[in-house]
Amino acid sequence: MNTKTNLCLSLLFALASTSAHAATVPAALQGQWEYGYVSPIEYYDPSTGKYAEGSGTSEIIRIKADGSYERNGIIVVSTYGCTSKLLTTSKGKVTLKGNILTFTPTTAHNKGYNCSPSKVYENHKLTPSVFTWKINGETLSLGDPKGEARDSLYNRPRLLGGTAADQKERRVTGLLSAPQGHSLKGAMVIACRVDLGCADEGSIRFVTLSGTGHQQSFSIDGLEATPYELLAWEDTNGNGEPDEGDWVDAASAKGQTGITLTPPMTNVSLKLELWR
Repeated sequence: MNTKTNLCLSLLFALASTSAHAATVPAALQGQWEYGYVSPIEYYDPSTGKYAEGSGTSEIIRIKADGSYERNGIIVVSTYGCTSKLLTTSKGKVTLKGNILTFTPTTAHNKGYNCSPSKVYENHKLTPSVFTWKINGETLSLGDPKGEARDSLYNRPRLLGGTAADQKERRVTGLLSAPQGHSLKGAMVIACRVDLGCADEGSIRFVTLSGTGHQQSFSIDGLEATPYELLAWEDTNGNGEPDEGDWVDAASAKGQTGITLTPPMTNVSLKLELWR
């Protein structure tokens, strides 16, 4: 295997093992999710004779393959004679246990005011947020574990003015195959941006297969409209290093560049070969 591919897979193992300790982030959950809307339209307040800001709530969540996340939100509430605003941002780790998702911040900054910008308040409280979670198509539902509030629905970002093809979720689906009798349980299919390479952990997307068959379908979501290199790896000997004795995609086994494609793409075929 050439140096480029070996280095790429080594970096990917470091990423994958980090995720495994905290609970691997499914490919379908990785990437950017957006919730809500803040109206840019002002309204006339007859009590003051002035125009007041619009209202709304909006949040953007970015979840990386390594389990790190970033959340940025804004809440604007405008009533007669009063506009209140809250800006929130946090970064940390996301953990999964069944249908429970927990955001545990390592940094946080909340800043806002009530009715007047002169009445500013802020804090840096590191308070975990716990939700139930499920994905249905292109929608992520985050709910209250106690069932006392309605689910918040997050969607993938849409491109303003884009064509129907631009708006389509950028996903790669296909089939990973190995010789008859070889289980694919634990094998990973990995997508690395060609322009950034596998060293850029923030842009890597991967999925770990859980079935035992020698042929399994895969789906990698949250991709961008840019070329990706598609790789596969199974740490067969369990030593934590991509080396002889492991199974890798056919191109990597020959020291070649993996399949290059631009999402969305369907019916992609990958074959595992023993690295000798």
